[in-house]
Amino acid sequence: MKRGKFIVFEGVGGSGKSTQIEIISSWLKEKGYKVVTTREPGGIRSAEKIRELIFKLRQKQLIGPEGQIALFSVARYLWVEEFVRPALKAGKIVLTDRCHTSTAAYQGYAEGGSLKQIEDISKAVMEDAYPDAVILLDVSAEVSMRRRQQDLDDDPFDKEGVAYFERLVSGYRRMARGGWGGLKWFVVDGEKSIDEVAASIKEILEEILDEKD
Repeated sequence: MKRGKFIVFEGVGGSGKSTQIEIISSWLKEKGYKVVTTREPGGIRSAEKIRELIFKLRQKQLIGPEGQIALFSVARYLWVEEFVRPALKAGKIVLTDRCHTSTAAYQGYAEGGSLKQIEDISKAVMEDAYPDAVILLDVSAEVSMRRRQQDLDDDPFDKEGVAYFERLVSGYRRMARGGWGGLKWFVVDGEKSIDEVAASIKEILEEILDEKD
C-alpha cells in the first residue's frame, strides 16, 4: 500500500493550529481521503502521561531544556511507533498539532537547547515516519499573547512572557526560511481570517497530495 502523508501544523500558542486541523481534516475526508488527527507531545495514552510529567516538572522549575528534550523524545518515540507509523503504512493522512519542530522552537530557540541534538535524536526516533511537510501558522508574539488570554489552559509554555514568545516567533521564522531539519516548510499568515487561512492551507495540501512519490 502507498504510504500516507504526514503533515505537521506548527506555530506559537494561539496561532490557530487546532482550529485549522479540524477544518482541514473535514475537507480532506469530504474529498475521500482517510485522515487521522493527533497532537504532540501526546496523542496516545503513554505519551500523554509524559506530557503531564513534563508540564508538572516545568511548573515547579525542576527541568531545563536538556531534560525536556529527553522526555519529549521518549514520548515521541512511543507516539510514532503506536500511532504515526501504522497510520502511514495504512495509507492515511496524518495531521498533527506539533511535532519535533516544536521542540526545536521551544527548547532550542527559546530556551537555548542544542538544535543539532534535537534534529539528530528526532531523525533516529522517527526514521521512515519523518514528516512530509510543515505548515507554519505565522503570528506575532503580540497576537499570540492576546489570543491566548482568551483560552487559558494547563500549558506552562503559554504562560511565558513576551520576550520568550518573541524568541519563539523569530525561531520559527528562521526554521522555515532555512528548511530546518531537511523538511519542506510552508508559511501561512495566521493573522488572517479563519477562512482565509484555511484556503491557503488547502492550496498547499493540494500541491503536496498531487506530488509523485
